[in-house]
Amino acid sequence: MALYGCGVGTEATFKKSPAAPGTPPARTAPQPPLRPELSAEEEQRLAEGARQKIGDVERLVAELEARPLKPPQREALQTAKSFLEQARTALGQRDYPRAANLASKARALADDLAATSK
Repeated sequence: MALYGCGVGTEATFKKSPAAPGTPPARTAPQPPLRPELSAEEEQRLAEGARQKIGDVERLVAELEARPLKPPQREALQTAKSFLEQARTALGQRDYPRAANLASKARALADDLAATSK
């Protein structure tokens, strides 16, 4: 790779040093997401809040699926369902703040659809 500067004749070249022959590339195990240390009570509160949000959105999405929707509205509903699925996955991974955040995104889309598809 060569980089050229603003001045005349200024050029920098970077080269990767080749790996030693026969040396496999280093692989690292994927690290779990970093989460703050929570007390058992706080973790329980966050889990219940995330479950409640997910349940509320599931009910709203079920109502919306029964309505006649235009193609852009159907697309928005699919996006909301995708957020909901991601929220369930995060809940299963005990990432409660992320689960609640994703459920909130799904709820925002579903609320907009509910308001425009009456």
